Amino acid sequence: MSMLDDNVRCGDDGQLTCARCAAVLAAAGERHLHRALLRTGEVSLAGPHVRAADPPVVNERVEFRQLLCPSCGTALLTEVVAAADRDTRTATVPGRGAPVRRGS
Repeated sequence: MSMLDDNVRCGDDGQLTCARCAAVLAAAGERHLHRALLRTGEVSLAGPHVRAADPPVVNERVEFRQLLCPSCGTALLTEVVAAADRDTRTATVPGRGAPVRRGS
């Protein structure tokens, strides 16, 4: 088993689990963090030091997104992205094949 980051482990079989509670986040063959819960909202949810620029830097609405462990609620991935962008992150996970896109 290897650690992908502080909160995600990858088993020898390619299964991803939460490092805090061992909940399955993606079985072998499933998309990266497939079973994680998605939280969305205003950019202010990212914290007091993150805010949408005024005037805007991009011509699109931006939003806060966070993937959470479905069992313990540990934050697995946090980002501020264009609201219309549904394929923002790609991840290559050793032993899990080609890069996969996180969908919505």
